[in-house]
Amino acid sequence: MVILTGCSKDDNSETSIVSRVFQLNAVSNSNISGTATFIIKENGITEVVLQISNSSTDIHPAKIYLNDATTGGEAVITLTSIDCDCESSTTMVSKLDNGTALSYEELVNFNGHLKIHQNANHMEVVIAQGNIGANVK
Repeated sequence: MVILTGCSKDDNSETSIVSRVFQLNAVSNSNISGTATFIIKENGITEVVLQISNSSTDIHPAKIYLNDATTGGEAVITLTSIDCDCESSTTMVSKLDNGTALSYEELVNFNGHLKIHQNANHMEVVIAQGNIGANVK
């Protein structure tokens, strides 16, 4: 005999995750694309999860830059490099590289873009990038 039971919860005890996903597009025929997911954590900290596909055997540095990808700008947030084995990285962000505090709300509305580079020896080679925050149309 098999007994199947189920229940449904109508109360509001479920935890919802607040996040925003930004697309990362291939650059220079790299065929590497992915996403940057910004997830709100406690105390206004933002967890930035980078996921890419089709990467090479390199370890790919990643940074958030000022302005949109077309205009370009200086790097202001250094993220954890993406290891080719798992094609992802996670960084907890609460401030710019210069020490200026940055909340989740400020980061998801930031005037910036994100670049993933070929490797530490070839930072001039961008393999994927995407606008974030205020620059997403």
